Amino acid sequence: MNVQEQLLQQSIDPLLSTRTLTEFCRRSLPDAACDVSGYETLTGGCWNRVIGVRCGDRDLVLKISPHRGDERIIREYQVLERFASQTDLLVPTPLYLDAESDLLPATTLVMTRLPGAVMHECFGLLNYGARRRITDQIALDLAHLHRIRAHGFGGVELPESERVDEWPDFWLPRFDEAIDAAAASGSVPARLISGAYEVRPHLRPLLQIGNAATMTHYDVWSGNVMVDVEADPPRVTGYIDIPGFYADSARELSFAMLFGVADRRFFETYLQHHDLDDGFELRANIYNLKMNIKHVQMYPGQRFYQQGAAENLDFIRAHG
Repeated sequence: MNVQEQLLQQSIDPLLSTRTLTEFCRRSLPDAACDVSGYETLTGGCWNRVIGVRCGDRDLVLKISPHRGDERIIREYQVLERFASQTDLLVPTPLYLDAESDLLPATTLVMTRLPGAVMHECFGLLNYGARRRITDQIALDLAHLHRIRAHGFGGVELPESERVDEWPDFWLPRFDEAIDAAAASGSVPARLISGAYEVRPHLRPLLQIGNAATMTHYDVWSGNVMVDVEADPPRVTGYIDIPGFYADSARELSFAMLFGVADRRFFETYLQHHDLDDGFELRANIYNLKMNIKHVQMYPGQRFYQQGAAENLDFIRAHG
């Protein structure tokens, strides 16, 4: 059990009640009938308590951090606001943010609940045709999202003046931090660490994509895609847990490729609506080198990520 979970169990769980949750719902939907008769703890809350409630005829989600003024929850509210107002992507609607609560010693975000289940829990229940339709929908959603461009790289909630002018200045510090942490952990094979340090001096020019950034979810994998399998036909109902950055679209797609969302069918659909530039494959391998090594550190016994990192290094050496 991590420290955050202990804190949640000690300072948040004993105070959760239908009365407290009803008050949060009333503040979120002041013009609606908001009597909460019960609640459930939802999966996916590794660092926060995620609660589902039925408020009148509305299904809501409360994400609760056991820290007042938690900047991550405050930023999530701001990111959801940007996505809800500036994109057509289906996302939870942010309804209420309480960063200095009189109800809980916490920061609480209240948002609408997307119907269905996360994709990795239900994709196996779908037939071949339904899977193709779901894949097509995700590809179309990302192709449309990636048409939104802006100057500078960084959080979608930031004004242009606070974003970084060049993509390598945004992403390479994250690469360095991840590789240094993996090296310090002692759980990643030395050949992968030395390989990452070997190619690092050559990465900056390979990542120069100009100063036009793409709006991205930045964390599209099957655990962040909601699917309604009861619909006819089954459909994507939206996307959750959005980091939300103006970034390189190849970073978005490389992540989806690594975790099996962006497959051949995906790209057949995506490419009908959005082009890939000539440096896409090389940059995708650079991004997934970091992600594979990070997951080797997290799951040392899974050879999938070790093999992936080795393949990424081979591609970078051959084409960089």
